[in-house]
Amino acid sequence: MRDTSNPKIKQYTDQRTGKPRYLVRYRKPDGGQTKKRGFTTKRDAEQWLTAIEGAKQRGEFVAVSAGRVPLRSIAEPWLRTKATSVKPKTHDDITSAWELHVEPHWGSVSLQAIRPSMVESWVADLDERYSPTLVRRAHSMLAQVLDLAVRDRLLQTNPARGVALPRVVERAHRYLSHVEVRDAAAAAGDFYGPLVYALSYGGPRWGEAVALLGEARDGARVRIDRAVTRTRAGWHVGTPKTHERRVIYLPGFVAEMLPDVGPKELIFPARRGEYLSSPSKRPTGQMGWWQKALHEAGIEYLPPHDLRHTAASLAVQSGASVKAVQRMLGHKSAAVTLDVYADLWDSDLVSVAASMEAARAGALGGHGMGTDGQDPAGTVGNAGVVLPLRGTAIRP
Repeated sequence: MRDTSNPKIKQYTDQRTGKPRYLVRYRKPDGGQTKKRGFTTKRDAEQWLTAIEGAKQRGEFVAVSAGRVPLRSIAEPWLRTKATSVKPKTHDDITSAWELHVEPHWGSVSLQAIRPSMVESWVADLDERYSPTLVRRAHSMLAQVLDLAVRDRLLQTNPARGVALPRVVERAHRYLSHVEVRDAAAAAGDFYGPLVYALSYGGPRWGEAVALLGEARDGARVRIDRAVTRTRAGWHVGTPKTHERRVIYLPGFVAEMLPDVGPKELIFPARRGEYLSSPSKRPTGQMGWWQKALHEAGIEYLPPHDLRHTAASLAVQSGASVKAVQRMLGHKSAAVTLDVYADLWDSDLVSVAASMEAARAGALGGHGMGTDGQDPAGTVGNAGVVLPLRGTAIRP
């Protein structure tokens, strides 16, 4: 090994190739001495040493050997701690993504061996077989674990960040009319009908509605302060989504339909008294109560969660403000409500267009009107409201 002008850099001969190489000796932040070899030029070795010294001063030093541990060594403890910071259903989803898609591919791979190109290839492979939502969930789980590796100084950068992900196309909202809600509730029968009305006119999430106890109701006033979800461990009762407790007011005719139960009894239980599971779509010969009700009412199938969209639509049709709809639905902010239901305020744009038409006509002395004295564009006046047609799907 030959000395160079820098005492921390030594030249040696690679025994396998016979070519000159350079080795760098340096100290880690804890004072321990280590080295890195294999640089093809002295300039490369000097640049790497300068970068290491700078990283030490900034507190960003990552030991060369730190990233040799397998991904599962930090993923499994991360999963356990995650259980304390997210809702049980969310933790179930994360755990499922780890067990089915992340651990089989990455569990035994060392952190330093993971490259962005490898992550891109993995994402592309998942995208060919699974939905964009599942692909994004699996990638998010991997990326969050690697974020932890960066914070723990096991990696310098996260190779999963910046990877292109499949786009999730939002399903078009469907809104039922007052008549359709009535028909669906009637077809659902006396047992399920009141639930259909409560979902359609109060807007609670399914887990919030089926967790309601008699004590949460005071006439038309209903307190939403808990929700139930089904997890691997069974039913779990916790706070509503985003922990937003709220109060909703049901129309009088809906409040009168609700069963009179004791303070600790469920208002909307399953037939046997336990929590009521959200119905899913099944083959025609095995239809559940919700699917049958829609079929009998002549309504195209929609998930029960869409009744929450219907509640938003009916509220807007009745003149409710964005803020009122936000409070009813329990969104974190009015901005969220507008993002989700922007299409419900399309009538505002019609009113703006009508106002501009009227202002133009006034400015031009009526010369902008059609020959019959009517608005040639057929726009509605300021009070006009555009309502969704029966069973219409409206995209935001």
